[in-house]
Amino acid sequence: MLNNPIWTDASLAPRLRDDPPETRTLEVRDILAFLRRRRARILACALAGAALGALYALTAAPVYTARAQLVIDSKMPPLFAEPGGDVARAIDTGQIANQIAILRSEKVARMVIDKLGLRGDLEFGGAPPRLPAWLTAAQERLTARLTARLAVLMDEARGAFRGVTGPGDGETPDRALEAERRLLDTFAARLDVRRAGLAYALDISFSARDPQKAADIVNAVVEQFLREKREARIEASRFATDWLNERVDRFRAQMNAAIRAVQEFRASHNYRIRRGRRDDPDGPAGSAGAQITGGQQAAARAPADDEPGTLEELESAAETSRKVYESLLVVLAEAVQRQSAPVADSRVITAATRPLFRSNPGLRLTMPAGAAAGAGLFVMAGLAGLLLDGRARSRRQIRAATGRDCLGWIPRRRGARRRGLGAEARLCAGLADGLQWTRLSLAAAGHAAPLRTIGLTAAGRTCGRTKALAAVELARLYAASGSRALVIDADAADPVLRARPAEEGIGAALCGRPGKAAESWRSCVTALAEGCDVLPLAPETLPSPHWLGSPAMEALLASLCDTYDVVIVDLPPVGRSAAILALAPLLDGVVLMTEWGRTPLRTLTEACETLENARARILGTVTTEVDRTALDA
Repeated sequence: MLNNPIWTDASLAPRLRDDPPETRTLEVRDILAFLRRRRARILACALAGAALGALYALTAAPVYTARAQLVIDSKMPPLFAEPGGDVARAIDTGQIANQIAILRSEKVARMVIDKLGLRGDLEFGGAPPRLPAWLTAAQERLTARLTARLAVLMDEARGAFRGVTGPGDGETPDRALEAERRLLDTFAARLDVRRAGLAYALDISFSARDPQKAADIVNAVVEQFLREKREARIEASRFATDWLNERVDRFRAQMNAAIRAVQEFRASHNYRIRRGRRDDPDGPAGSAGAQITGGQQAAARAPADDEPGTLEELESAAETSRKVYESLLVVLAEAVQRQSAPVADSRVITAATRPLFRSNPGLRLTMPAGAAAGAGLFVMAGLAGLLLDGRARSRRQIRAATGRDCLGWIPRRRGARRRGLGAEARLCAGLADGLQWTRLSLAAAGHAAPLRTIGLTAAGRTCGRTKALAAVELARLYAASGSRALVIDADAADPVLRARPAEEGIGAALCGRPGKAAESWRSCVTALAEGCDVLPLAPETLPSPHWLGSPAMEALLASLCDTYDVVIVDLPPVGRSAAILALAPLLDGVVLMTEWGRTPLRTLTEACETLENARARILGTVTTEVDRTALDA
């Protein structure tokens, strides 16, 4: 794979890289890796939030909630049931909603406020206690001064918003109405009425700072609610009774008039039956003789229009009026018996008592809420930092930014500081373990193309001393496997051997006659361990960094490869010196080192582009100071 032209052709390698880091988003595995990596800090923030919640619960003003419960009866007593109907009645959701609306109404609230005298209570927006005279005078003077200074601004603002956001000219706000409105709003906000599941029961609760006051208000609400329903029933009964009394009086008058008409008709007509005789003009004989005379009189006198009807008609009308009147009397008696009694269709099943524990703020609420808020804020801030950070924190990100595989991860040693190890000792302890995989990867790559000269460089200036120590540890690993390894110290900023002067380097020999450096390098070699040596290059002694890409340097590398199996070159970081651009193309491959969480992905991409433009062969990347929880990301 390393012999593929894609590693050496600068026009092909950038195609492997992903989009720029600024266009990427977080994935689920990035979030999970962050949670695993920062679990200790998240727990600490959660504990801190819980402590703040507990502190708030202990110092804030306590609020107590009293509760009562009443039930709406679906059955009426038989004495007050509808005539001819069932004592059981169906209650739908609308009727229960009506009861809840009555409980929350301002009429019931005003009745409770008037009964308990809550208008002057400070908790419900009452008047504050009177201040001393001297403090009141000082407050008035200060207010007057501030008013005088802001008068112009207030006039301008009043002129701009007159008639839009407040009262216009000539309109004065009603302070009493505003106080009443605030009192009712506060009362409604603290009152809660809910239906208890699917039952015909209502849960009524009220919150106040005084537990006894909360219980008294809930009981007063229930009492005034029942009183309101009784008064409404009594008022309806009074209206129905008045209407029935009016109807009864009307039909009584009609009945009396009908009976009086019957009596008058009977009194004005003679309905006695007599036996017939010849000499009796009223008998059959006399009637025959007087037929002509009666017929003439009947023809001469016609009945008037206002003359009453027959006796049967008058008696029927009187009987009908009497029956209607009696039925109205029965209905009136039943209505008075059924509705005039103060019986409501609701009753209290649980009266409110003084609550023993406060409901808000409570430790059971504030502590979990504080813990969730603390952990959530830390997680959100951390994820926002990851999204905006753009630094190398996972294999996937480094592979997307460079287009190369990760050859090794050097984990961070957390316990080395507690064991009393120094900075370099802690680095070496992590390098020895992390570079094992790097050496094996380079050995596998050497089967396809021999790797005799390997360069180590860094993207940016974040790695520091780690790069030089990594070169030494990698050479020791090669030496431990039976190979002779040499480290060329080409980084003047962070040399491998800090105590050695620059005059002892081989750099001065590169400027002499051709082949001088290839013949005199043995005198500059320093042994580090068995099979592992160091050769200072001292690039600062060269007149120009371009000498590192001269034929003399090629001859030096060829001579070193004849003596050593592996030559590892400690190159300066990309972008710090032009020496890497001259020396990297002469090597078989370059390993790019990054530091986890510190090297920006954009810097990493630019370093790869710089090496590709210099025709250097990039073998892969090695990341140092890696958090162990990020190894799975």
